[in-house]
Amino acid sequence: MSMREAWGEQHLRRFLISTGVNTWGNSIFFVSIAWVVSQSGGPTAYGYLLTAYFLGHLPLLLYAGTVVDKLPRRTVALVADLVEAAVILIAIFCLLFSWPLIPTLLVLSFLAGGVSAFSIPAKNALLPDLIDESLLSEANSIRGIVMTAAWMLGPLVGTSLLFYSNIRVCLLFDVFTFLFSAAILWTIPEVPIDREDMSGNLREEISEALSFVKTQPWLFAGILMFMFWHFWDSMIEIGIPFLVESKGLGARSYGIFGAVGAAGAMIGSALGGIRPVPKEKRGLVFYIFIGGIAWCMLFWAMPIPFWAVLIFVLLEGILGGSLMVIWRTTMSDSVDQHLRGRVNSLDAVGSLIFLPIAPLLGGWLISLTNVLTTYSIAVSFMVLTTTIGLLVPSFRNFRRSHSDDFPTTPLNRD
Repeated sequence: MSMREAWGEQHLRRFLISTGVNTWGNSIFFVSIAWVVSQSGGPTAYGYLLTAYFLGHLPLLLYAGTVVDKLPRRTVALVADLVEAAVILIAIFCLLFSWPLIPTLLVLSFLAGGVSAFSIPAKNALLPDLIDESLLSEANSIRGIVMTAAWMLGPLVGTSLLFYSNIRVCLLFDVFTFLFSAAILWTIPEVPIDREDMSGNLREEISEALSFVKTQPWLFAGILMFMFWHFWDSMIEIGIPFLVESKGLGARSYGIFGAVGAAGAMIGSALGGIRPVPKEKRGLVFYIFIGGIAWCMLFWAMPIPFWAVLIFVLLEGILGGSLMVIWRTTMSDSVDQHLRGRVNSLDAVGSLIFLPIAPLLGGWLISLTNVLTTYSIAVSFMVLTTTIGLLVPSFRNFRRSHSDDFPTTPLNRD
C-alpha cells in the first residue's frame, strides 16, 4: 500500500483538497487576528482572544460530536464552512462601519470557535469513511501534509496581506477559502452512519462514548494527561509573538516562524506515511516524540539567534507531524465508526478544557516575568506529563482492548 494509492481514491482526494483550502483560510485567520490584537492590546488582549475562541468552542464540542454521529458528516462539515464564511463577512462589515477593533475580533474569535466545534469532529470522523482501512496511515499522512502545507502558507500570506493592506482584506480572503472548501465538499457523496439506534438523548450518547473510552487505557490516559499538557502548551503559544518581538523582529518574522513549524510538520507527516509505525510501537514512539517537542519549545526562548530558534521550530514540527499521524490513525482504526464523532469530541474536550484560562495565565506570567521564565515553567510540567505516559505500559500500548460491550475485530485488534 502507498500514499499514491490513497491519493488515487477520488472522494478522499476531494476531501483532502477541501481540508487544505479550509486549513489555509483558518491559518490566515488566526495569524492575522493574533498579530493585530497582540500589537494593539499586548499580551493580555492576546490572551483574551484565545480565551474567547475556546469559550465558543468547548461548550459545543460534546453536542457537536453527537450531531456528527447522527447526521452525514460531509453535510455537517459543509454547513460549518458556510456558517464560518457568513460570520467572517459580518465581522468585515462591522469593521468597515468603524466598530472597535479588538472587541469585534474577540466576538469573531468566539463565534469561529463555536463553528469549529462542529467542523473538526466532522472531518476527523469523515476521513475513515472515505478510504479502505488498510490505507488509513497513508491517508492520515497525506492529510497531515496537506494541512501543514496550508499552515505553512497561511502565516506567509496572512502577514503579507497585513503588511500591504489591512485586517479586513485578510478576513475577506478567508471568506473565499471557506466558500471554496464548501463547494468541494458538495461533490462528495454522503456516507450513512452505521448504527441501529439514533434516538438517544445527549446524556445517553455521551455516556456510550465515555464507556468506550474507559475500556481503552491508551485513549483514557491520553485524554486525561493531555488535559494538562495542552494547558502548558497554550501558554507557550501565547509567548510566540512576544518572543519574536523581543529579538527586534516584526510581523514577517512571525510569519516565517509559523511557516517553518508547518514545513517541519509536513516533513513529519510524510515520514509517517512513508514509514508507518507498527501498532505495537505507536505508543512508545508517540510519547518519546511529544517529550522531544517540549524540549524543542524551551530552546525557542533561549538567547540564541533567530535562525537557531528556527532549527528547533523545524524539529518540533517534524516530531509533531509524525505523532499526529500516529494518533489519528489509531483513532481511525481503533474506534468504531458510529462512535468516532463523539470520541473525537471527548478527545478535543480533554485537550482543550483548561485552555480558556491558559492564555490569560500565560499573558499575565509573561507580563510579570518574561518569555523564558514562562517557557521553563511550562516545559517542566509538559515533560512530567510525558514521562508518566512512558512509564506506564498500558498507557503506551496503542492496541484496541476487547470488552463485552465493545468487542474487537481482527483489524483493530492487530
